[in-house]
Amino acid sequence: MTRAEIRERIQLRQSSLKDYLLCPKLFEYRHLKGIEPKTRSAKALNGSALHLLLFWLHHGEWDMDVENMYPKAFAHYEYSSDESHIPVRFTKDRETDIRVFTATAVEIVDGYRRRPENELSRMLYQEVEFRVTILSETFTGTIDGIRELPDGKIELFDYKSNAIRPNVHAVAADIQLNLYSYAAMWGEFKVGVDEWIKPHILPDYSSIYYLPAHKIRKRNSPQGEKGQEMSYPLIRTSKSIEDLRAFRKEVSNILKSMLKPWYFKNNSHACVFCQYTDLCQSQNPLVTDRMAEKANDLLAELNMT
Repeated sequence: MTRAEIRERIQLRQSSLKDYLLCPKLFEYRHLKGIEPKTRSAKALNGSALHLLLFWLHHGEWDMDVENMYPKAFAHYEYSSDESHIPVRFTKDRETDIRVFTATAVEIVDGYRRRPENELSRMLYQEVEFRVTILSETFTGTIDGIRELPDGKIELFDYKSNAIRPNVHAVAADIQLNLYSYAAMWGEFKVGVDEWIKPHILPDYSSIYYLPAHKIRKRNSPQGEKGQEMSYPLIRTSKSIEDLRAFRKEVSNILKSMLKPWYFKNNSHACVFCQYTDLCQSQNPLVTDRMAEKANDLLAELNMT
């Protein structure tokens, strides 16, 4: 396959960059060959449902009844998304899983509403589509939000709902967050049906908002007391113009490799987490079907489906 053929088949989005860095073979299956997974993880749909709840929250539903609204948000992605034809894989069964998800969503949204800055901040953009050109290539995607904090500072943020809390060093190097920050500064945002604007924003913070931090501790532990929230939700970094220019160089190097007409080799150490292990047995003969099934669940918890 030539460079031109590769470029014609793929969309340059944050997801394609992320998948390529995780494993070129995964990138080939998902973005070049367009192979769909056999099932969707209920845990991945739960993350999307939480995003939708927070979108509603900031669009006139601040006092929403989460227990009532969560199942509607989940059903939207289960039955009305572009992937609604792919069966959903539940951990136990649909009723049990949604009951557990709903209880957790109530804790998360209640905790989110308790933080004054979440109510007092002015949401400038939420779930906004962007496009940005980097070295003659156009990247697209969707930014969770950009807000003006009560003290006047601007924060670009990405909601995360996976089980493992990222540390500040991982956040600083996060490819998605860097792309979002670059797009806010030099890209365009879609604000109407066919209307695009250049925001030209250099945020004071580029942050991960870790939603599970609002979950309530069920027992005392060295990390905290029963009844307290799990942790502080915001993991904040800042991006200078020099940081964004360094990111542009990083993307250039990734693109040179990504679009190179070569064999996409499985060089990942995370095969057990991949939803394509059933197609990749020749690369990983020790990965059993049972391990592959467990891997899909772990992948969803890491928000990598």
